[in-house]
Amino acid sequence: MTDEPMPGPADTEMRWATLPDGTRMLISTKRGLPQEEVDLIAAKLWQEMPEE
Repeated sequence: MTDEPMPGPADTEMRWATLPDGTRMLISTKRGLPQEEVDLIAAKLWQEMPEE
């Protein structure tokens, strides 16, 4: 598993982000965002996920 960004649709890329619980999530983000912003976006998505 690589941490390098992967190309996505126009002006996006797939990026690995670290969630607050330490797990990792692959998300689509705007191309060129700093890793800190990618992690913050993922944390917000993680908070909004329904509990099982």
